[in-house]
This record gives sequence, C-alpha cells and structure tokens, in this order.
Amino acid sequence: MNERLREIAREGDQQRRCEEYRAIARDVVKSRAKSNGEEDANEALETFVEHIISEHIPLAISREIIADIARELPTLTSGAHKTIADAILGKIQPRLVSFEEQVGTLREDLAKRYARDAQWTRAAEVLAGIDLDSGVRTLSDAFKLRKCVQIAELYVEGGDLVQADLFISRARLLRASGDADKSLDYQYNSCWAMVLDRKGKFMDASVRYYELCSFDASVLEGHVAEKHSLNEVLTLAMACAVIAPSSAQRHRMLQNLHKDERCAKLPIFSFLEKVYLERLLRVDEVRAFQTFFKPHHLETSADGLSALQRAVIEHNLFSASHVYNNIAFDALGELLGVKSVQAEKMVAKMISESRLSGRIDQVERFVYFDSGAPTVEEEWDKQVVEVSLKLNAIVESLLDGKNSGAVKNLVR
Repeated sequence: MNERLREIAREGDQQRRCEEYRAIARDVVKSRAKSNGEEDANEALETFVEHIISEHIPLAISREIIADIARELPTLTSGAHKTIADAILGKIQPRLVSFEEQVGTLREDLAKRYARDAQWTRAAEVLAGIDLDSGVRTLSDAFKLRKCVQIAELYVEGGDLVQADLFISRARLLRASGDADKSLDYQYNSCWAMVLDRKGKFMDASVRYYELCSFDASVLEGHVAEKHSLNEVLTLAMACAVIAPSSAQRHRMLQNLHKDERCAKLPIFSFLEKVYLERLLRVDEVRAFQTFFKPHHLETSADGLSALQRAVIEHNLFSASHVYNNIAFDALGELLGVKSVQAEKMVAKMISESRLSGRIDQVERFVYFDSGAPTVEEEWDKQVVEVSLKLNAIVESLLDGKNSGAVKNLVR
C-alpha cells in the first residue's frame, strides 16, 4: 500500500492521480466493509487516510477523495459505516480546519446512522462535533439553529438533559438573533417543550405544547407535521397540565384546555375533566389512562412515586379538603392509596408551599382543612374584640364627661 501510494504521489498528471486515489479509496473501503475487523484491512484504511490528508497532497485532491468516501459510507452496512467514519474522523482531527465541509458531511451522515440504531447520545455527540463557530466557513444562523435543535433533540432522546438544556439554550439565543422559517421555528419550540417536559417542569411544558397547536400544519414541512401531529401535541399538553403541581396557572391552563373543542374529541379529555372539576380519581381510572402518558411520567423517583402518582395524590388530597373538615392520617392514606406516613408528608409539603389551606395535629394524627368558614375559636375571638371595643368606648365617654344618656345608649 505504501509503495503504491508513493508511486501515485509521483504522478505528474493531477487528474490521473486523483482517479488512482479514488480507485484505492473504493478498494480500502470495500475491503474494510467486508472484513470482520482484520488488522490488515484496518491498517490499509488508516494508511490511506493518513496519506491522503497529509500536507504534501494538494487540498483540492484530498478534499475530493474524502468527499467521495463520505458519499459512499451511507450505502454500507451500519457497522461498517460507523467503524470507517469514526476511523476517518479520528485521523482527520489534526487537520480539521482544512476539511471542515467534508467532516461536516461525515458527521451528519454518521449521526443519522446512530440515530436509526437508537444510539441517541452517541448520535448527539457526533453531530455536536461540527464546529458551528468556525472562522473558515460562513454558516447562517438558521443552519446553526437547526443543528443546535437537532443535537438537543438527540440528547433528550438519550436522556442527557444537561446537554440538551445547554444546546436548546444556545438555540434560544440564535432564535432571538434572527428570523427562522415556520418549520424550523416549530421544531425549536417542540424541542424546548420536550426539554421542559423531561426536566419535570410540567407546567411550562404544557404551555409550550399548547402554543404549538397554534401553528398552521399546512405550511410546515411534511416530516415535521407527521412527527408532531395536532392530536399528539394536544395530548401532551393535557397530560403535562394534569401532572403539574397545583397552582393558579395550572387551573387557568386546565380551564383553557377544558374549553378547547379540539381537546374534547381526545380520549384523555374525560380524565382531564375530572381533574379540572376537582373530582376524586379512583385507582382504576388512573390505570386506564396511563397509556396517554410518556414513560418518564411513570418513572418512580426517590420517594417511590411517579410524577403521575404524585399528581393524582395531590389532586385527591385537594379534592378531599372540599369534602372533609378533618381526617385522620390513617384514613387519609387509605383514601389516597398510600401509607399514612406518605399522606402526612404530602399534606405537610402542600401546606408549607401554600398550595393547601389547613393545619396538622401530629399528636392526634389529624389534618384540619381550612374551608374558608370561620371556626369556633375565630368567632369567639371576634366577639371578644367587639365587647372590648364597646367597653373602651364607654370608658372614654365617662372620662370625657359626656352625659349619662349617651352612656346608657352605649351600654344598651
């Protein structure tokens, strides 16, 4: 191989030299693709790549040969494509500046291959290797935005929320600096909603999902419209609103979704309606609607509860506060379908966060809900204040020397 490459390098006709390099490239790629990792095939590929990207080979030839290889790789098997592309990228790294365009093509095709094999994180890492701040190539903000969104989407699928948040934040800055077409704008907002959803910020995610429904699907590119159908987005908006922590914003969101005629046609609507109307949710009802939630909504956390279970418990607890004036922790736990200790912790958390009005008696192991009506103690305090005010008025009248008739009227 080395001797043959040296002979080609001495060739005076540049076009002929390029054709001979192209023939060798096809041979080494096919040889490596057919082999099972034999050392000879690997060595031949590495030797050829090192030679073709060396400084004594004209860049015009080097770039053309690397581009030919990049176009050939997607036609190979998945394993061969990954191995050869990774090997070329490793060898070409020291001279990356000279081959940025070819490396970009290699990385985009390789990322697609990893994504098809559901290797999401690896696909994101490969795509993130493209230098978007290059001083050699002029890249538009739209191109950078699209790549950042694609990388963020891949990291979300791979479960790396830190990196996903990093790239979607970068995309947000690019989005603010210029206009994007509707398809790209939809893809960006969709990815942002998914990041918020995976991070457990369900209220913000519900708002973003619902905003996506305002896009006109007819003006979007086909693959985007198919990937994010209106019914799927509305279902996600409703699911996230249901499992979001109780708040005034959540109530408004549930109200908007409940009034939306499009939501009324979806199977999950009856579940959302019960939540909006603050009706108690039974275990069998929750189990029947689990299919409308994503896997991460059903994953248990450190407290042994999933996001859906926690939301249902909080909802039933809030609904119970409208039915009961007070209830023992044991009875409350049985009502919520959890242990009494969990019920007590949940009540304490909601009261401390001002999401539930009430007080806890840990000695008697009771929770007293504040219904808004004055308690006996409050009524007694009010009467004491009224009597004290009247008595004080009498004393002041006597000290001021007012007539006895006025004093008698005050006494009455």
